[in-house]
Amino acid sequence: MTDYSDHIGIIGGGIAGLTLGCSLLKDGIPATIFEKMPEEISHGAALSLSSNALRLLHRLDIYNDLKNQSFIHSAASIQGPQKEISSFQTPEVLTTRRQTLMTLLYSKYINLGGEVHHDHAFANFDTAKCEATFTNQKKYIFKHLVACDGIRSSIRDNFFAANQTPKYSGYSAWRGIGKSNLQRIHFALGPGSHIVSYPINKTGDVSFVAVKKEDYQFKESWKEEGSVKDLLNDFSIYDSKIFPVLEESMSLYKWGIYIRPPLKSMIAKNITLLGDAAHPMVPFLGQGACMAIEDAYSFAMACKDNIANLLDAQQAYDFVRSKRTKKIQRLSMMQGKIYHMKNPLLVAARNAVMKYTNIPGNDLKRIHDYDAHDEMQIYLAFGDLRSKNFNF
Repeated sequence: MTDYSDHIGIIGGGIAGLTLGCSLLKDGIPATIFEKMPEEISHGAALSLSSNALRLLHRLDIYNDLKNQSFIHSAASIQGPQKEISSFQTPEVLTTRRQTLMTLLYSKYINLGGEVHHDHAFANFDTAKCEATFTNQKKYIFKHLVACDGIRSSIRDNFFAANQTPKYSGYSAWRGIGKSNLQRIHFALGPGSHIVSYPINKTGDVSFVAVKKEDYQFKESWKEEGSVKDLLNDFSIYDSKIFPVLEESMSLYKWGIYIRPPLKSMIAKNITLLGDAAHPMVPFLGQGACMAIEDAYSFAMACKDNIANLLDAQQAYDFVRSKRTKKIQRLSMMQGKIYHMKNPLLVAARNAVMKYTNIPGNDLKRIHDYDAHDEMQIYLAFGDLRSKNFNF
């Protein structure tokens, strides 16, 4: 048994876990990450980060390096399967390879003195002793345990929501990266499906995600390979030029999008849930990684202010974050319904709203303008008196 009783133990070394590790160590709070994979590996193709996450990465001194390796957007366009509908200005959105962000977070965490224990798959946690046991039989005592172990979090299953397994959302998705001269975020909306494409650097690499509403339950896996032929068959109503250049040798993946219902609380005893372990969401607002970053930064702020009593830190985190994440989960599901309408009259009405109003840009702005640092600062200073008027 290893005594880490002055450390916050972080289960999971993904975006949420690494952001939390960086945030805690930057504030002088000891933290250690435990990751089940044997080494740092790449999962996922690309992601988008809006200003609500970017301003927090700026506070962690990561933003400038990330920006230099990514693509910054201020405009987007929307089309139907064949014809353009509209274009609009967006708040700042950064798109990049997922691995680029992971590498920068990992380097920052190590440079701050952090340590990652690989080959540590979580097995059990004794809440009375605050002692975690891993499948390799190693044991550690912590000051507090934070679960950043994703949608299939065993910690969530054991301590928060027994018998509540992830459920298929009704959507499947393709993803890949190809070459194109696209210079903005581009949406293609058709009945029952949509495609979003965006450059992820300045060298012509363009990521796309193509989503289809269908009953067949595909695996919830980022590693299930597919073919160019199957992709084009699934999206045959679209002009194939919507996609970047597709080659038979390129890596394409298809997976099912899974969800879990919101929890009443993201804290229990000396355990706190972050990111997808707490609130997995469909990707239709591009907020999955952003919520993980907001969670991690907010919990670290709460810990710094309440390091002598982490129960108070938990309660501050739960109050501030539950309201925000539940609303984003709900709005993401609503956006999915808008993207995947099948009724021709509803599709025509949707397209008209997007063509003749600025509703898409305004909706995004309200989400992106949220500042997790300011909201947590208000709560820590005034409690829930000011927090009851939070924006989303």
